[in-house]
Amino acid sequence: MPLCTTCAAAVPYLYTVYHTVNNARLERCPSCGATADPYVEHDSLVIALDLILLKLGVYRHLLFNRGTPPRKVEQAARGHDGPKNQSTEEKSVQDASREQARRMLVLRVGTGVVLVDAFVRWSRIRGSGSPIAPLSGLSTSDQTATFLRILLASFVETVSFHIGVASASTAVLILLNRLARWNQHLFPASSIRQQLRYSHISLCLLYSSLTKFMLLLILSIWGTQPRQDAPSPAYVYKVPFESPLWHVMDDSVLDRTWVVRNMLGGMSAGFGLRVVLDCHPFFTALVVFSGWGIKTAIANIVREFIGPGDGVEETWLAYSIP
Repeated sequence: MPLCTTCAAAVPYLYTVYHTVNNARLERCPSCGATADPYVEHDSLVIALDLILLKLGVYRHLLFNRGTPPRKVEQAARGHDGPKNQSTEEKSVQDASREQARRMLVLRVGTGVVLVDAFVRWSRIRGSGSPIAPLSGLSTSDQTATFLRILLASFVETVSFHIGVASASTAVLILLNRLARWNQHLFPASSIRQQLRYSHISLCLLYSSLTKFMLLLILSIWGTQPRQDAPSPAYVYKVPFESPLWHVMDDSVLDRTWVVRNMLGGMSAGFGLRVVLDCHPFFTALVVFSGWGIKTAIANIVREFIGPGDGVEETWLAYSIP
């Protein structure tokens, strides 16, 4: 059953279709009175922008409402006005179909995320200002082999992170269910957790990484990577009201790639998990830290597989946090 993107209450339908697909009316939530899901009529660009901005409603739309069938006037006229009138077999078939579609979507989105992650790490490990410039001393075949090793290692780390998050989420859900049975007023039941599947967790993590990887890809292509042996510029501009705080933003001091990957990536993953788990941020922070711990352990194992080089293993570990 779909959810209201405003209050997360279960609604029977998101919109009603009158005779033709182009003639439709959005439904209102019976709990809060707002439009159940305004993203139904929004295009992909608006959805992508709201996803980058980490808006709560777009997560509920993509994870729980995407692909739900509408209510048709013919069904209402015949008395089939709501999922309650469906048989148990029809509900199970519909749920199985949506679960299969989510799993295929996880594979497609996950493939793109792993490819972008491998390219970002490969360009960072090479240590050149431009990721397209060839690395001295390595042939094209060696660079291709290095990229394939990084791609395989990134895939292993991503899978381990998702397994760690799913395991920690299971423990948190068991705890929340026990607390709800103990005191339903302090820990009320959630309509989101009643419909939660493991595919929701993986898909949520992949959606949350969109902002992080978009910025990392931009930094990998156009960003500058400081070199310790670079000569000082002939002319240095003096900033008015110069203070030591201004130097914190220097390329030699602040690693923007590390900040985007670790800080922004962690916050976006925690926000997405809070949507699907529907719990206090303290529990989502525990889930993210558990996934980080398992992924860091796997990164220590696969770092020797990447290849020899000065600082390669240290760079790999520094950028292994999701």
